Formats: sequence, structure tokens, C-alpha cells
Amino acid sequence: MIGGQGGAPSAGMHLTHTGAVGFNAAFEIPVVSMSMEDQLQLQRYMDRGVPVKVKLNVQNHFTDGPVKSANVVGEIRGTQNPEQIIVVGGHLDSWDLASGATDNGAGSATTLGAAAAVMKAGVKPRRTIRFVLFTGEEEGLLGSLAYVKEHQAEMANHLGCVILDAGQGAVTGLDMGGRKDLVAAAEPLAASLAAFGKLTVDDDVEFGTDTASFTLQGLPGINLAQDTADYKYSHHSAVDTLDKVPADVLDRNAAIMALTAFWIADRDQRLASPWPPSETAHMLVDKHLGGLVKALGLWTFGDAGAATASPDKSQSND
Repeated sequence: MIGGQGGAPSAGMHLTHTGAVGFNAAFEIPVVSMSMEDQLQLQRYMDRGVPVKVKLNVQNHFTDGPVKSANVVGEIRGTQNPEQIIVVGGHLDSWDLASGATDNGAGSATTLGAAAAVMKAGVKPRRTIRFVLFTGEEEGLLGSLAYVKEHQAEMANHLGCVILDAGQGAVTGLDMGGRKDLVAAAEPLAASLAAFGKLTVDDDVEFGTDTASFTLQGLPGINLAQDTADYKYSHHSAVDTLDKVPADVLDRNAAIMALTAFWIADRDQRLASPWPPSETAHMLVDKHLGGLVKALGLWTFGDAGAATASPDKSQSND
């Protein structure tokens, strides 16, 4: 199988973009990534009926057994309700074509910068802010799914998560992870951050990163939406290097993440409680994500959501 990221055409002209075709899957047929222009050349030959021969020298291999990896966790304990937790983070792992600066060194650095900003401000939130650098996101959200599993008994006391995983671009808004009931509550926060530029608030669901693990628990998987004009060319490629990350934008994004996390943790009333599974299932189907969740083997809701089912567009992001 020849494809780019996730089996789709590669981005970035002659840049090869790697990416998983599915989670938790090993393929009997080799899957290779190819630069977009080379893919399109093969496609043009086939469209014209020209016979194509390709010789591939693939030397990749699976490891012989499990590889140990770990999430990195630190927290600022709440002063009044420390048992209530908002998770803030990004993923620590990357693909191997470059150093992973934009995917997701930017998210990891933003998380550390947000933690440092709250600490340096000397303020203490009412609830706990838990900063997590997740491992294994690229292999299938392994770190965030493991976090949820390990803390399953505490999920009722979680408020959700705030994740940055779209690279070096400026934050443009808050995607509330399908929780339409929280949009009005978050709009004043976005308005208060107008000095950073206009920030939108919507109930969009980002299911291609660690927000998904919390969304499946009925919690708001809040995605920091970003300008991805440059990211779409750099990530999962040989140019995913530090020079692609503007320092001023990194500082700006860290400030927005810190302020968002503190606002959630220090509200008079908790921002959110977990939805019941049936409500989460209906939301995923309404957002045309039911087919994707099932294809990834993450659907745990039985027949819930079927009553409002509409044709699924099994889609995912990077």
C-alpha cells in the first residue's frame, strides 16, 4: 500500500509525510509513505493506462516485543477542591523523520510554559491543574488512553482536558469537544483574551489527538484550535525542525493555555461534569464520528446513538 499520512496523499510537494493508517494494527501488506508529487506521477500513469512497475526496498521492522514508555505528569494542587482536576497537555512523542519540533514539541513546550506561567504568577487555583505530556499519541493515543484507564475511578472528578497539538501556529480559538452546553460559558473567557487576537468558541470535536480519550469519557476534550497553514507542511516530515517554530507565537500560546487552564480551575462553579455514555454516543454520531470511533476500536457505547444516526464521514485529523 502506497500512501501519505493516514493513507491520504502526502502534503508538502516533495516532502514525504508519514502517518498511521489505523490504530493498534499490524499489516500483512507493507504500507509505505511517498512524497505527493511521486504519488501523483504514478496516478497519472495509471489514469492513462500506462503500465507501472515499482521496486521498493523496505527495511523497516516491528520491535520484537513491547516498548516501555511513560507519561510525564506534574500538577498544581487546588486550594479548595483539589480532587477536581483539569488536565492540560500535549504529546511528547513524534515521528522519526526529524526532531518533531512542530509535532509535538510545540505542544510539549507550550504545556511546560503554561505550568511555569502559573507558578511564576504565584496564584493558587481552587481546583487542581494537572499538566501531562502524553506518550504514544502517534501510535494510537496510547498515553492518554492509559491515563484514563489508570484514573478511571477519578473520572467523575475530572473537568476535562485542554490540549495543543496542531503545531507552530497561533491559537485561534477553543473547540469544546462536542459540549455545546459549554460554549456560552467559555465565550466570556475568549473575549477577555482579546489582547491575543480574536478567539472563537465552538463545539467542534478534535478526535485526532489526546482530546479524544477524554471525549469518550463524556468530558470536554478542549482543543486549542490553531492556524495550521505552515503546520500542514512541516509535521510528520523531514522539515519538522526547531527553526519552524516562532518563539513569540510559542510564548503567546503558552499564555493562552495558562489562562484557559486557570480560568477552568478557579471558577466559582465547576465547568463540567461527565456526560452519561448515551449522550456522548449521540454527540459522536451527530458529529459524524461514530464510524471513525468504531473503526478505531474505541466504541464502547453498544447501540447508543443509533436513534439519531446520520451518514458518518469517517474522518480524522493529523
